[in-house]
Formats: sequence, structure tokens, C-alpha cells
Amino acid sequence: MNNKKLLMCAASCLLFVNMKGQTSIAENASKKSIQFILPDGKVLKNLDSLQNAWGKDQILFKHNEEDDKNGVIHLVKKTSEFKNQESKSKKALAEMLNTPAPQFELKDLNGKIWSLKELQGKTVVLNFWFTSCAPCIKEIPELNKLVNEYKEVVFLGITFNTPEHVEAFLKKRAFNYVQLPNADEIISKYNIFYFPTSFVIDKNGIIKGVLEKSDNIYQDLKTIIDKES
Repeated sequence: MNNKKLLMCAASCLLFVNMKGQTSIAENASKKSIQFILPDGKVLKNLDSLQNAWGKDQILFKHNEEDDKNGVIHLVKKTSEFKNQESKSKKALAEMLNTPAPQFELKDLNGKIWSLKELQGKTVVLNFWFTSCAPCIKEIPELNKLVNEYKEVVFLGITFNTPEHVEAFLKKRAFNYVQLPNADEIISKYNIFYFPTSFVIDKNGIIKGVLEKSDNIYQDLKTIIDKES
């Protein structure tokens, strides 16, 4: 796997989170005895000390499903290459606005196939997330509120996690979007760099909203949905 695919999360099952998402990750880590691993393989005991050494907003968290099983999170410092890829991703997301949404066909947890093409005529909201993503989990209650309010809107959760991982997650926490697992290829098509990221697609299949790590996800999505529904 090359660095570009790694950074773009094309087929890597990795999460990159900047300092904005660190508080919840650190809190969860203390509760679950998660080990933070430095690039040289050493275990870090104090995140604050690393922030002071590397600089504010320069720490990234990286982990995959295997790391989650082992209670490990790798700490990575932002590089110029990473920042370039981040910039390219933001540009790509901006350019997707008011263009046709990339098509997909994915199976939900019950084996039903969901085709974006067949959903034309309805407003569709996508949420790109995964089961051990602290910022993703934090916004789930707000996303559930929208599902309850908009019965005619289709809400789809898209994740690289396996069905088994998603089902295990849902036994502990309600996430009322229809869940579409094993979606690495679609994650790449939608230029996802940071999780969570949400899209609003109008009844003609056109992307009308892209929200990456929104601080007010409920109101931001609601405003776009009301405009397009």
C-alpha cells in the first residue's frame, strides 16, 4: 500500500484525527487502558507532553481494526506530505458540491442492496464513520434525532468496518442510520480524509452539502435538508 492510499483512507481502514478530536479519544483511552504508541515504538504516558514537544494541532491518531482489538493507538506527527494530501482532499470535497454524487451499490446488515441510483427522487444523507472513531460516536445522538424527524429522508451510514464489527457496536449503542459496511471503495470515491464526514444528496442525485467534522452537525444537516426536501 502506498502512502497516498494510506493517507486518503482508500483501502487502509485507518482513521486520522487532529487535535480537535483528541479530548474524547484521550478520555476513552484512560477508561479502556489504551496504549499510545510513538513512531519509535515506545509507549507514551502523557499526551500533553507530546503536544508541547510536537506543537499544537500536530498530533494525529492512527489505528485500524487490529489495533482496536489490541488496545493500541499510534501517534503520528503531521508531515508536509500529510498536509498536502489534506489540502487536496478539502479541495476535492469542495469541488464535489453541486455535482452528481458517485454511484454505489452496497449491502446493509440484513443483506439488502442499497443503490444510490434507485434512491433518486429522495433526499439522501450519508455519514462516513467507523466504530472506534470517537468524534463519529460523539455526533451519533444528533444524527439519530434527524432520523426521527425526517421520515422521508434516507439516512445511510457508510463504514469500512465489517458487518460483525458494526453489529457488535450497535448492541451497545443505537445508531439509527441504515448501516452499509465493507465500503472501502466508496470511501475512496467520496474523497474521505477525516472521519466523520457527512453528505446531503438531493432528489436529483446532486451533492448539496459536505460537512467534515462539524461542531453543530444536527443544525448544519437540518438546514441543508430543509432546503432540499
